[in-house]
Parts: sequence; C-alpha cells; structure tokens
Amino acid sequence: MRTPLVLLVLLFCVPALAQGTNTPETIIQQENAFWKAYVDGNTTDLGQLLLPDFTNVEQNIWNRNQVLAFVKQFHEHCTLAPVKIIEPHVTFLTADIATLVYHATETPTCGNHTMSGDTKISSVWVRRDGSWQLHLHSEFAVLPCAPGSAPATGNSAKLRSIGLASA
Repeated sequence: MRTPLVLLVLLFCVPALAQGTNTPETIIQQENAFWKAYVDGNTTDLGQLLLPDFTNVEQNIWNRNQVLAFVKQFHEHCTLAPVKIIEPHVTFLTADIATLVYHATETPTCGNHTMSGDTKISSVWVRRDGSWQLHLHSEFAVLPCAPGSAPATGNSAKLRSIGLASA
C-alpha cells in the first residue's frame, strides 16, 4: 500500500515543481543573475547563462563569444554600476520560452568619465535541460550626445567612450 501512495504523491508533485520554475519571477531572477555576472565581469557565470547560439543585438550583432570577450575587455578599463530592472513584463511564448522587456539605467565608469543612460531591453529565455538560459538579448541605450550629433548607442558607444573603438 505504501508504494502506490508514494507513486501517487510523485505523480502530482513533480509536475507542480516543474511549473514552479515557469514563473515571471524566475525569469526576472535569471535576468538579474545575467546583470550581476555582467557587472562583476564574471565571464564564467555569464557564459553559463548564455546558450551556445546566444545573440546580442545592439548597434552591432554579436555572438556569445564576442559578448564574453567584450565583457572581459570592458572590465579591464571600466566598471558598471548595478543595473536595476524597471517595469519588467514577462510573457511565456511556450512552457520553455519566455520574453522579458523592461527599462534600466546603465552607468558605466571608465577612468574619470561616467556616463548614464536610459536603456530599453528585451531578452528571450529558453529552458533547456531544466535550466533557463539566455538566447537573445537586445538593448537600445540613448546616451548623451553633443548638440546636432546622432546619439551613440549600445556596446559600440561603450567602447568609444573608453577609446577602444572609432566613432
């Protein structure tokens, strides 16, 4: 009698536990983990959050390896203040695919120069083998610019701000 009872409990509990990772809070926690790794320059943790076919879309389109190299290079010269997710909206396209859109302020400091800009961000998270990983991350950051010039955006603007890329 004990074995059927255990099987019955497992039958009802396992799907409930699996659904527990299918919440907006879980996706927001993963995005916060992404930003913590990014802010800390922790490419090991960041690499574990990014799928092998990860794509980053800003002014340029970068793959996973390019993003990890950028984060390493960026942190050799600069710091990034913690990024706070503002007004997050999570939508589950399927049980294993979620989108997250939100606002944030990014504040990088390179030497004595600090910039701050409002950023619109969207991410696509995919659950593979029980873990949520980032498939696509897109940002549009409008940074302050001189009167009459076009605004600088994205990682290219960050690189130009520290003298690692041309205008």
